[in-house]
Amino acid sequence: MFNTLLKLVKKSPTDTFLLSSPRLPSLHDKLTALRYQTWPEYILNSSRFVVFDTETTGFFYNKKDEIISVGAVAIENGLITESCFSQFVNPNRPIPLIATEITGITNEMVADCPDILTVLDQFLDFKGLSPLIAHTASFDLNFINVKLRRYCGHRLNTQTIDTLLLAQLLFPKEENLRSLDSLALHYDIEPIGRHTALGDALITAQIYTKMLDSLFDMGIKTTYQLANHLLFKRLI
Repeated sequence: MFNTLLKLVKKSPTDTFLLSSPRLPSLHDKLTALRYQTWPEYILNSSRFVVFDTETTGFFYNKKDEIISVGAVAIENGLITESCFSQFVNPNRPIPLIATEITGITNEMVADCPDILTVLDQFLDFKGLSPLIAHTASFDLNFINVKLRRYCGHRLNTQTIDTLLLAQLLFPKEENLRSLDSLALHYDIEPIGRHTALGDALITAQIYTKMLDSLFDMGIKTTYQLANHLLFKRLI
């Protein structure tokens, strides 16, 4: 099945580059196992969660933009740990000047770095079976899943908490509290490392831990309860 999938992939220069990734078989096996994984009910302030972020060459995952950095930190028992993941990615294309100006990542910095499939395989090792947390999670997951579907045949099956949706739940009338910057300011969080993958993951982790008390005050203590509240909010 895996070898058949590889034959179906159109061989562009990027395809040729990524199909030679040494971690592609390992990544495929991990995604296949996760595809059939059933998820328990995680307690929001006592389970392990992985907060992550990506930096990219642009906004269009389904065109030619690529991930150039992945960063993540682990939260356990409601506290940010020192366990982290940070890796530049070789996008196999020039990084636009505007992306370098925003992220500080240059072509020279990524030239000898691993490809995205290798980095995602390493990231999944760090993630394990922990749920993910991200701000505007669909942006990051779209970039990740477009690669995983093309080269592995599966998207990433995982529980994910989006702090943007949490902000909409906790502050329904305060439209100004939606961005990472506005939430960091609201919670008096210093935005160290802004627009770096690890820095933004750490800011998001701090925002999430600040939100926990408010969620518990609403009677939301588990991932299932949170999912039900968010679904109800969308329906009303």
